Amino acid sequence: MGRLLCAALMGLLAASLAAGEDAAAAKPPATKKQAAGTMTGQCHCGHVKYRVQGPIRKCSTCDCRGCQRATGALRVPFVTVLRSAFTITQGEPKPFRGTSKAQCDVNGVWHFCPRCGTQVFWKPHKGNLVDIFAGTLDDTSVFKPKK
Repeated sequence: MGRLLCAALMGLLAASLAAGEDAAAAKPPATKKQAAGTMTGQCHCGHVKYRVQGPIRKCSTCDCRGCQRATGALRVPFVTVLRSAFTITQGEPKPFRGTSKAQCDVNGVWHFCPRCGTQVFWKPHKGNLVDIFAGTLDDTSVFKPKK
């Protein structure tokens, strides 16, 4: 019985390796950059739409008071991408500069839909990244934060 089980496990391992599914590939995407691809998203009413052509740099959440006030949520999920990979494809989001001393108010600008009020993304004053509110993604399954 033991030899049969061992042979079955070896067969599964060989099939996995042949398919390119080694142990490193089995790690959750949260620990490495997502492969380059295209993602799309929009605000609640669909007036503002965007496209990302490139990898996700990180998935994270923020619970600073600025994010809480801007969204009404205690912990806000973000998908971070390169600014150069992010394009507004429809509508024109409006900027909002918070005046509190909260981390995200001090360090960046919120961008929201002028029709429905949805926070779509946040741009830091410095750097080449942009944080997209994960709830605005058309496919939210790409949001995989580190645990």
